[in-house]
Amino acid sequence: MSEISDHDWYELVKAGEDAGWKLVWERVVEPESKSMRSSELMKRYSLSAGDLMGMLYEEMLARRKIDLYRDDGGSFEGWLRSYVRGFVLNADPFKHGEISIDAARENENGETIAWDLPSDDRKVAFAEAWRLTHYCLRELWNDDPERAYIHILKTRFFLSSEEIRDFLDVSSAANVDQIFSRSVKFMRKAWVSHDPGCV
Repeated sequence: MSEISDHDWYELVKAGEDAGWKLVWERVVEPESKSMRSSELMKRYSLSAGDLMGMLYEEMLARRKIDLYRDDGGSFEGWLRSYVRGFVLNADPFKHGEISIDAARENENGETIAWDLPSDDRKVAFAEAWRLTHYCLRELWNDDPERAYIHILKTRFFLSSEEIRDFLDVSSAANVDQIFSRSVKFMRKAWVSHDPGCV
């Protein structure tokens, strides 16, 4: 089932087959609900992964939004995920009425297609990136405080390697550069482990 094509997956979901919806849970709903970009918002708006699954099921089958999918190069998984992300963003009580997930438009061929749901929100994206950076920095600090300290002094206070060498009494500026390089690698690895979608 892991090698299923988008078309076959779409047909299973459209028919309400358990096999298709099991993949929706495993590939779309659960990963999005655990992602850094959605998990905090879901917690804030008291939204569970089960809620998202129920909303998606109703949207696709009861309201027949599944018929709006066009296999024109975009993945079925990505299309479903944009709906789920839209549900998370729409859960904000201060946004009610601003975005309609019922909206549809016609393309150049006169076919009815769904409006693009908001999968990106600049303020939300900035806050999430900031929060994830701090989360990864905390892991770096727990792993090696000196490396974390040098990382902060380089990236936040823009101190030179020579200044950090003197300030922290490190043996040489080259050693500071080496420690900083390791801290960057650690941060990248930590970031990817928490948000695989950024790769």
